[in-house]
Amino acid sequence: QQYDPSQQQVQQPILQYPQGGQMPPQNLQQQQQGYYQNGYYVPLPPQQPGVAPQFPQQQQQVGGMPPNNYAASGQLPLDPLQQQMQQQQQQVPAQLDPAQQAAAAAVPPPPPPDAAVVAAIPVPPATGAEVTADQVPLVGPNAESALATTSPFALEELVNFKDSWDPYEKTDIPVFWHIPKAGGSSIKDAMGGCHRFVQATEFGITDGHDADTEVAIVYPRVPGDADTDRSPFVNIDSSTVAGIQRAKAMGFADAQLANVVVSPFVFELNDLFTQTAKGRFFSVFRHPIDRAVSMFYYIRVADWEPSYKPELKDWTLEQYAQSDIVENNWMTRQLSNTLGGELTEENLNKAMEVVRRKFLVGLMSQIEPTMARAEKFFRWTFHVNPPNQEACRERLMSGGANSNKANKKEGPKEGDEAWTLLAHQNNFDLRLYAYIEHLFVEQEEFVKGLPDNFRNVDATCCKCYPATFPPEGFECPEPVKNGDPNV
Repeated sequence: QQYDPSQQQVQQPILQYPQGGQMPPQNLQQQQQGYYQNGYYVPLPPQQPGVAPQFPQQQQQVGGMPPNNYAASGQLPLDPLQQQMQQQQQQVPAQLDPAQQAAAAAVPPPPPPDAAVVAAIPVPPATGAEVTADQVPLVGPNAESALATTSPFALEELVNFKDSWDPYEKTDIPVFWHIPKAGGSSIKDAMGGCHRFVQATEFGITDGHDADTEVAIVYPRVPGDADTDRSPFVNIDSSTVAGIQRAKAMGFADAQLANVVVSPFVFELNDLFTQTAKGRFFSVFRHPIDRAVSMFYYIRVADWEPSYKPELKDWTLEQYAQSDIVENNWMTRQLSNTLGGELTEENLNKAMEVVRRKFLVGLMSQIEPTMARAEKFFRWTFHVNPPNQEACRERLMSGGANSNKANKKEGPKEGDEAWTLLAHQNNFDLRLYAYIEHLFVEQEEFVKGLPDNFRNVDATCCKCYPATFPPEGFECPEPVKNGDPNV
């Protein structure tokens, strides 16, 4: 029987965020004298000299899931940097002209609240110390959704990756999951070529660095005769399982040399990190049908790629969609760790849970806002030459790094035979992508209060004269020319 996607009932996923306020800050002992309990901030009672403050034990995990950290509304707490931004904005009061002042004075004060409404407001638990107004959450805990984040998937295979809502720490290592033909090359080149980050990719072992016995920053030569500065890399390969195991043996994660890791793997990368140096996933996602069409037209002309298939030049898109070359639910398989065999609803649910808990998600259709969100989330700012870096970023965000414009063809529309055949091959990925689109909107809360041009906030220029550097220090990339025969 021919598959007809129009008859399929696509169930919209239910977005379930943890409950209980905002993301609780890490290392509460160092950051503030108090703790969060059931969504409320509770200050500690006065401490006796020489007696260490006592913090309550962490909540027990339910069903392998972490304690709930969000409010029922999904509103996240502000971290110290977001609080600082908000305070700076609040320090500048709006100026009213005389007419506005008169109009404001004429507005009567609001009536007193109804006694029943006041009685329904939750009261913070008694702790022996006064709780001030700014410590009371705007949204009270919702007991009905207290277990909203319970899941049968403990995700112990990703124990060395932080959850997406965990507060960011400087020891966290961003990990870009590179999905082929989804806009990832633009993000990768923006990180390496514009931000000039030290990257961990397969390029780190070129120029003989696969024989290195200690982890280090290297400047491999770029193929060709381009007379440009070389980019810094860590001398490991994150694109193969063997390379990941070698990097683990070399102590890659705890060396803290890489600003970002780029890899096509998910579960295999867990061994690359440790409990003291955890990874944080982010990625760019593309509509599955658009990605499949782009892949077809790309691999039949990209003779520089291992996936190059020149025989497809004479194929139609319909032939490709019915062949054994076309990908089948690539995202769902990767994110559920089910590379072969038949997929089930359980595989899709696991893929959704991995994305929800472990990924900062981006969309190719929103590539610039995606890059801006990553810059805010990971606190990335320019430190080499901000004007040049901004121009580099603008060029990539508007044109793309690995665009296939010369070979671009108009894709099929929904209802066309090719679209229907590709939808059959991506039936789970279509539902997963719909879920990711919802998450993209929800995760704006992660960077609430931070400006879109965060990359230029407190920017410094180590290539300028005189050079400037951030207070925490910054190692300027070495000026190694690509054609230098002495390197």
